[in-house]
Amino acid sequence: MGEFGKRALNKARTKLGILQAMLDLIADTSFKEMKIKDIAERVQITEMTFFNYFQTKDDLLKYFMALWSLDQMALQLQEPLEGEAAIRRIFDTTAQQIHEHPQIMVTLISHLASFSNETATVDVEAAERYLRYPNLVDLYAVPIRSGNEILLQHLHELNPAADHMQTLMHLASCFYGDPLVAYTSGKDVQSLYKRSLDLILRDIKQA
Repeated sequence: MGEFGKRALNKARTKLGILQAMLDLIADTSFKEMKIKDIAERVQITEMTFFNYFQTKDDLLKYFMALWSLDQMALQLQEPLEGEAAIRRIFDTTAQQIHEHPQIMVTLISHLASFSNETATVDVEAAERYLRYPNLVDLYAVPIRSGNEILLQHLHELNPAADHMQTLMHLASCFYGDPLVAYTSGKDVQSLYKRSLDLILRDIKQA
């Protein structure tokens, strides 16, 4: 903790608190209808202070995605897995997050198209990483990897010689599509993920 000053830690707590406020509010209010004022009030900051951390409300979704990647990287440091086991863990932990916040994935899907045309990203500072993972020093300075990069690594572990871009697209369809089906039909997303992965990974094994 000594390497992080009080000011850096306070900023980190506020930034993480803003995200948590959004996750709490999204349980009862759609992201589109959610007001920055409501988020700020929940964290006990002003709207102007909110904009010191995020340029737009949509940046909260980018930050959520960055933290998702950070969480996956942390899991790999704590308990390294390879290939199929690593891929299944990614989907299992994502399903757990969806159970906790059912609206978040549906919201991400609806905003994903607009993200593709934007170059700005929301970084996760070292102090924020420390607050989330105080014992994982190796996590504090490494670049955040995208979900595609993480999945491609584990696909190459399954078959280093193959071109996995098509499989990656199938995994992306599963990653975003199954939660949408679960949300609209009342199905269990973890079960849908498992069935999809059984089919996708079976094809890799048989290749």
